[in-house]
Amino acid sequence: MDVLRTRLQPDQRESRKILPINDPNSIMCFSSCRFLGSVFVDTKMEQLASLFKEVNRGDILLSMKLPKTYTPSEYEADIYALWEKQEAFKPKSRGSDETYSIVIPPPNANGDLHLGHGLTLGIEDIAMRYHRMTGKKVLFVPGADHAGFETQSVYEKRLVAEGKSRFDFTREELYAQIYNFVSENRTNYESQFRKIGASLDWSRYTYTLDQKIVDRAYSTFKKLWDDGLVYRGERLVNYCTFHGTGFADIEVEYKEMTSPLYYLKYGPFELATTRPETKFGDTAVAVHPDDERYKDLINTVITVEGLNGPFELRVIADEMVDPEFGTGAVKITPAHDFNDYEVGKRHNLQSLRVINHDGTMNHHAGEFEGMKIQDAREAVAKKLEEKGLLVHVDRDYKNRVGTCYKCGTTIEPMLMDQWFIKMKPLATKAVEALNSGEITFYPENKRDQLVKYLDGLYDWNISRQISWGIPIPAFQNINDPDDWIFDTNVEQEIIEREGKQYHRDPDVFDTWFSSGSWPYATLDYPDSQDFKDFYPLSVMETGADILYPWVSRMLMLGLYITGRIPFEKVYLHGLILDPSGAKMSKSKGNVVNPMEKIDAYGSDAFRMGIISVESPGTPRPYDESKLVGARNFCNKLWNIARYIEGVLGDEFAHDKKPEPKTAGDHWIIKQLNEGGAKIAESIEAYRFSEAYNTCYHLIWDDVADWYIEASKTAQNESVMNYVLETILKLAHPFAPFVTETIWQTLHADDTSMVAISKWPTGADMEEGQASDFDEIKQIVTEVRQIKTMLNMQKGTLLIDEQSFVDDYCDIIAKIARLDKVTLGMEGEGLELTGTTKNAKLLVDKKIAQAFVVSLAEKEVSLTQQIGQLEGRLNNESYIEKAPERLVAESRDQLTKLQLELTAIKAQISQFRT
Repeated sequence: MDVLRTRLQPDQRESRKILPINDPNSIMCFSSCRFLGSVFVDTKMEQLASLFKEVNRGDILLSMKLPKTYTPSEYEADIYALWEKQEAFKPKSRGSDETYSIVIPPPNANGDLHLGHGLTLGIEDIAMRYHRMTGKKVLFVPGADHAGFETQSVYEKRLVAEGKSRFDFTREELYAQIYNFVSENRTNYESQFRKIGASLDWSRYTYTLDQKIVDRAYSTFKKLWDDGLVYRGERLVNYCTFHGTGFADIEVEYKEMTSPLYYLKYGPFELATTRPETKFGDTAVAVHPDDERYKDLINTVITVEGLNGPFELRVIADEMVDPEFGTGAVKITPAHDFNDYEVGKRHNLQSLRVINHDGTMNHHAGEFEGMKIQDAREAVAKKLEEKGLLVHVDRDYKNRVGTCYKCGTTIEPMLMDQWFIKMKPLATKAVEALNSGEITFYPENKRDQLVKYLDGLYDWNISRQISWGIPIPAFQNINDPDDWIFDTNVEQEIIEREGKQYHRDPDVFDTWFSSGSWPYATLDYPDSQDFKDFYPLSVMETGADILYPWVSRMLMLGLYITGRIPFEKVYLHGLILDPSGAKMSKSKGNVVNPMEKIDAYGSDAFRMGIISVESPGTPRPYDESKLVGARNFCNKLWNIARYIEGVLGDEFAHDKKPEPKTAGDHWIIKQLNEGGAKIAESIEAYRFSEAYNTCYHLIWDDVADWYIEASKTAQNESVMNYVLETILKLAHPFAPFVTETIWQTLHADDTSMVAISKWPTGADMEEGQASDFDEIKQIVTEVRQIKTMLNMQKGTLLIDEQSFVDDYCDIIAKIARLDKVTLGMEGEGLELTGTTKNAKLLVDKKIAQAFVVSLAEKEVSLTQQIGQLEGRLNNESYIEKAPERLVAESRDQLTKLQLELTAIKAQISQFRT
C-alpha cells in the first residue's frame, strides 16, 4: 500500500480547472498542483484558507486525490497486496454467527487459466465478498489439480518437441520431471488468481498431491476395500492406444462419423459390421429372439469360412440385437465391444482379445499380426473380397464413435485387469439425497439429469496407466496373482509381508477419484475446526460440463465418507463459446486469454463483462462489447467519486448518517435502499447477472444521470458522502479493485477497507419528497422529448401549480436545460399530455401550435400516399402483372408510411389544443 500512497502524493495528482474569481488581481497559485489555466499569485496567505472554503460553491477547484482517469493497472496489484497484508480474506466473524464457504474447483496445474476459470472465480467471488460484508464468517479456499492424464499429456508434448518420449524414462523419472514442470507453473496460476481479484485465503491453499489429499484418497480406497466395494477384475475399459491408458465412461468423447459398413458371409448368414478386423475374436453370431428369419438357426453351431481357415460359432438369441440393423444378424466379439461383452457374460462366451495395447493386431490375427487397426481393417476387407466373403460395402453409414478427448484417437474397448468401484450402493444413497431436496441446483433441471445418470451408472474404473498421479496402494503377490494386499508404501516397487514378496500395482488413481474428496479433504476432515464450521460447503460452483464426472463423484463419496451431503447448493455455469457460437479450443485458434483482456480493460471490467449475461447451465457466446461496457461503468464510478470528492474535499467518512434536505436527497436514499435490497436478494438467490445489472443501472442511471445532476443546484455533503460510501459498497462484490482504490485514496487509514465494510442496510428518508422527485424526473423526461421534437435549445416551461414552481423550478430548469421554469395559467401555453400529479405542463403556444400544424400537414400527406398504395395493392390486375420485385417494394413502402403516420399521430396527441 505504500506504493499506492506514493502514487497519490499531491505533486502527482491531476488538478481541477481553476475558475475565475471576482478579483482577477487576486488569484493564488498552489505549487503542488498542475493547473490547466493561467496562474496568478496572491501574497495574502490568509486569503488561502478562505478560498479553500469556496470549493463547494465552485469558485475555485483544488488539487484532487483521485486522478482525472482511472488506470486499473496502476492500482490492482497494490490493492490485492493490501488485502493480503491486512488479512481481509481470513474467515472471521464480523457480527454474524453464520458461516459461508466455497472451495474452488481446482484448475489444472499445467497451464494458464482460461475464460471458464475466470467466470468461475468471478461468480464465486461475488458471493464471497457479499457474504463477507454481511458479517458472516467466510472461507474461500484456493487450490490446484495435478490433473493426472491432462498434465502428463501436456508434458509429453514438450518431450516430443525435444525429440524424446515417455518411454525414455522410468516411472519415477517421468514423475519427477512432471513434478518440477508443474512447480514451475504454480506461481503463474496463483498470480492469475490474484489478478482476477479472487478473495481467497491463501493460507489454506490445497494441491491435489498434498499429503492430506493423498492420505484421504488412500483411506477412502481402504474403506471401499474393507466394505467390499472395490474389486480387481478383468473387464472391458475405454482405452486410448496413443496415450496408453484407460478412461472412465464419462471421459469418452463421442463424434458422429461416416464409416464403411461391411456386409460379410458368415456361414448361412450375411451380416454387417464396421469392424471386420476383429473377426478373429468372434465367439458367436447373435440374432433377435423374435426374428422369424433366423428362428431355426438359434442354438445351432455353424461353420464360418475364415481367413485363417474355417471355424465354428454358436448362434445365440439376444434382445440386444436390432433386427433393423444390417441384416439383423451380428457377430459377437466380447473382448472388443461393450455391448458384445455384456452379451458374452449373459451367454458364457469366451472373450478373446486380438488387439494389443499399442493398437496393433496380435498373434490371433495371423498374417495381419503387427498391423495397426485401420490398416488391418482395410487389409482384412480386401482379403475377404478376394475370397468372395465380402458381399458389399455401404460407405455412407453414419455412427457414433468414441474418441479420446485429448488426441482424437478412436477409443478401443480393451479387456484389462483394473480396479473398479461398485457404484450401485454409492449411487443409491446419492439419489436418495437428491430426491429429498437436500441440495438446491441452479438450474433446477440439473438435479433430474443427475438422478437419471446415477440410476444408470456402471462400475467405475479408477485405474490409469500413467506415471503422473497418486499411486494405487495395492500390491500383488509375485507368486499368486490373485493375492492382493493394501499398503501405502508406494514409494517401494517390491515389499515383503509375512515372508511373501509383493509387487506394486504400476497404475495411479483416476484424478476424479482423488478429487472426489475435495469438499471435505480440503477442510481436513474429520477433526479440524474448519470441517466443523464450514462443512457442508455453502455452494459448489463449477461448469455444467463436469456435473457427471465430478459433482456426482463428490456427492457419492461425501455421503459415503462423512455421512453428510458435501454441499448445500450446486451452481453450474454454462460454457463460454466463441463469438460465432463454436466451442473454444487451441486447435481452432479461437481461445480468448482472460489475462490479455484484464490487461486491456482491467480486472473489474473483465469480471463484470463475462458475468453480465450469465445464466446457469446455459452456453453463450463471448461478447467483448460487454467488457467495454463494464470498463465504462468503472470509469463512471470513478467520475462520480471525483465529483463527490470535489464537494467533500478531505472530509469523506464512513458510517456517517445522511441528513436529506431536498427531494433529490430523499429520492436517492430511497433508490439506494431499494436497489441495495434487490442486489442482495439477487445474490442470495444466485442470480448474479441480475444483481450486477441492478447495480449498474442504480449507479449509472439513478446516481450519475439524475442525482448528481440534481445536486448541482443544491449540494448536501452528508447525503453525497452517504451516496459515495453506499455505491462503493454495493459495487464492491462486482468491481472490487476500483471500489477499493477509491476507498483507499479518499481514506487516510488503510486499515479501513471496503472489502470488510458492512453491507448497506438503508437509511431514513421521506416518501413524499422522494415521490416529488419522481415527478420531477417525469417532467424533465417529457420536456427533453418535447425539446427534441420542437428543436428547442432552451426555452421556458410553464407549470400551473404555484407550490411546485416555488419548490422545484431551479432543479427542473437545471436538469432539463431550460432558461427558466415559471408559473403559467391555462391558456398561456399549449398543454402537454404527460401524467403528473401536481402540475400541468405548458409550452409556448405559438411554437407548439406551429409544430402541430406542420404535423397535421404531414398527416394529410401521408394519409393520401397510403391510400394510393393500398389501392394499388388491392388491385388484383396489378398484383398479377407487375414484377414481384415491384410488388414487394410497394408493400415495404406501405409498411414504412404506416409506421411514420402512427408516429406523427402520437406526436400530435402529446399536445392538447
